[in-house]
Amino acid sequence: MGHQIHKILRRSHNNKNNPFKMFVKFVALLALMAVANASDLSSFAYSVADPYTGDFKHQIENRVDNNVAGQYSLLESDGTRRTVDYAAGANGFNAVVRKDPALIAAAPAISYAAPAIAPIAPIAPISYAAPYAYAKFGKFYGSPFPYVRYF
Repeated sequence: MGHQIHKILRRSHNNKNNPFKMFVKFVALLALMAVANASDLSSFAYSVADPYTGDFKHQIENRVDNNVAGQYSLLESDGTRRTVDYAAGANGFNAVVRKDPALIAAAPAISYAAPAIAPIAPIAPISYAAPYAYAKFGKFYGSPFPYVRYF
């Protein structure tokens, strides 16, 4: 049995006008064309809800080939929700913006005021004067140390 299969394979390999080989080549070509023309499908979504900071937002986006459509919304500081519906494709980019009253109240603004400090009036006027006397050695002049400082 194995010997007969070997003969068939050898005969089909040696025959240049083999319809089986042409069929395999045709199927391979169709598979490559299908991969090259496959459509690009993708989508994503995310959402953030943080009552501590008052950050509430979400976004949804779908992509089919070169057409993108989506929506995002966020909670504004005045308590309204801004919603943007957008689409982009062969006709360009188009967005529709809405402002709706929010179902969740905006977080109150937290402000910390520093304590007021009154300016301190100087006790004596600031003035500069010449030293009372010159030091015996000039290189130690103006230094409380009896050696030269190099830094």
